[in-house]
Amino acid sequence: MDIFIICLAAFITAILTFFSGFGLGTILTPVFMIFFPVDLAIALTGVVHFFNNIFKLVLVSRHADKQVLLRFGIPAVVAAIIGSWLLLNITEWEPLFTYQLGDRVISVYPMKFIVSVLLLIFATIDLIPYFSKLQFDKNKLPLG
Repeated sequence: MDIFIICLAAFITAILTFFSGFGLGTILTPVFMIFFPVDLAIALTGVVHFFNNIFKLVLVSRHADKQVLLRFGIPAVVAAIIGSWLLLNITEWEPLFTYQLGDRVISVYPMKFIVSVLLLIFATIDLIPYFSKLQFDKNKLPLG
């Protein structure tokens, strides 16, 4: 049953975010975090992201702006490599703190804390109308 839920969540999220162009990581990462450790959930979200982008590339590549692709895509690949390296190194850090909830002792690791805070920030930004109307010039693409 878990496999079905995971596949269904990935499929529905990929379809929803096809039209918005963003949000796959914000929606899918927490779902994957229910079933997998944080670093693996992020890696699996990356795999879904990769195949979703290949699918979108096949569907709409002839209409893509090549300048946007280069100015956004190359920095994105570099940032993804740096992020992967950080992810591998941060997961080895000691817990920030632990607490007890009933009979369970729960440890809060830096990676879980950072990802949780980032997801809260991104979800909040998605809900604020000001940010949906925000537009930038093409010269800001590498920062994206």
